[in-house]
Amino acid sequence: MEKREPKDLTNYDKRFEEDPSSFNDFQAMDYVRELKNQGRNDEAIEVGRTFLQVGEGLTGFINHYGYALYNKFINIDENQISEKEDLFFSIVDEIAALCKQEKYSPLEATINKAMKYIMNKKPVDYKKISDLLDKLDVQTLSVDPFINNAGKEYESKKEKWYRLKVRCSYELGDYAKCVEYANNAFAQPIKWHYNNLNWVKYYRASSLVQLKRYEEAENEFLSLGNRIPNVDSFEVLYDLYMNTGKEKEAYTNLVYKFFTSGYNVQHLSLYEKILEMTHAGKNSEVAAMADAFVYKVKEETGKDLTGASISDEYKDMNSSTLYDRFYNQLMENLDAYIERYEGKVVYYNKDKEFGSIYQDDDDNLFFRQADYIYDEVVEKRDVVEYSVMKTFDAKKQRPTTKAILLKTLYEDINY
Repeated sequence: MEKREPKDLTNYDKRFEEDPSSFNDFQAMDYVRELKNQGRNDEAIEVGRTFLQVGEGLTGFINHYGYALYNKFINIDENQISEKEDLFFSIVDEIAALCKQEKYSPLEATINKAMKYIMNKKPVDYKKISDLLDKLDVQTLSVDPFINNAGKEYESKKEKWYRLKVRCSYELGDYAKCVEYANNAFAQPIKWHYNNLNWVKYYRASSLVQLKRYEEAENEFLSLGNRIPNVDSFEVLYDLYMNTGKEKEAYTNLVYKFFTSGYNVQHLSLYEKILEMTHAGKNSEVAAMADAFVYKVKEETGKDLTGASISDEYKDMNSSTLYDRFYNQLMENLDAYIERYEGKVVYYNKDKEFGSIYQDDDDNLFFRQADYIYDEVVEKRDVVEYSVMKTFDAKKQRPTTKAILLKTLYEDINY
């Protein structure tokens, strides 16, 4: 394609010097656009500002004037921005005040550049991010995913807006708004990318906790499982239960976490929670062994031993040996800490290693063979002891319960 020669602006230049108010809408637009396209941004800015003052009714030039501002003050590297940060944000405000959210407008590009700059700073100023998002009309943002030249798909503009607005509202402590924005996001025909949907659910659930809507929050966290990087759903639910007077539920989750995690000295924080639980219980022997186990884990990993204690009988043992002994002691005394029930196995699939326990007034209770405390052969007629933990049925998309920490008591010969 033949390159277009730059337009001769001599007549426009002369006319502008003589009487800038004489330009009609097309001429003003054409003049500012050509100055901008020719890289004469300073002149485009000067002309644009003059038209703003004297050009009554002129609007066609505004987006081109905005792009000249963008080219000179916004689309620069972050070191340049930081040197004149106040100027940068004053230009952002000017573009946002003048330019509509429409095709060929610099508004979205300006807001995106400003948000990227803020998010690259530590700590992130979520108030500034939120204020920038407010300069966009979310209803007119595209819901279509962005696809780059290589054909790779990314989040849409609307998805990004809601993702950030939900996060900002949570970080700023506006929990009711966080829930509202999340609910609005769920009502949109958004095709979610990366882990964005789960993050929106996470901040919504965390806000529900702050709003004391605990049951809703619990169900949301149960549905999330461990789909949030660096966020352990066990920790969230444990804190939720402990802070709402549901110690039994908290301890049930805690013991199950201990059961599934196995021995690892890196799990010290988990072991310390178990230690606190044993001291809140009724069995001094289990508590003493927990003391010894945590003491040895701290000693072997070079942790501060202030406040830790160990009985003489355990001093010559290592943490691995103490773990095995403590595990057995704890599992034999679970009723001192968590609710235990008895029930009859009415179904068991040996190939898939799961089954169900009969319940009088509800659906039969699901269990997995892997959740037996000890390695046992499971039979349909067994009477078992177990605890109940809330979980989430991904297939039915609803909260449910399952049996955990199972132990066979006896075989029901009258089954």
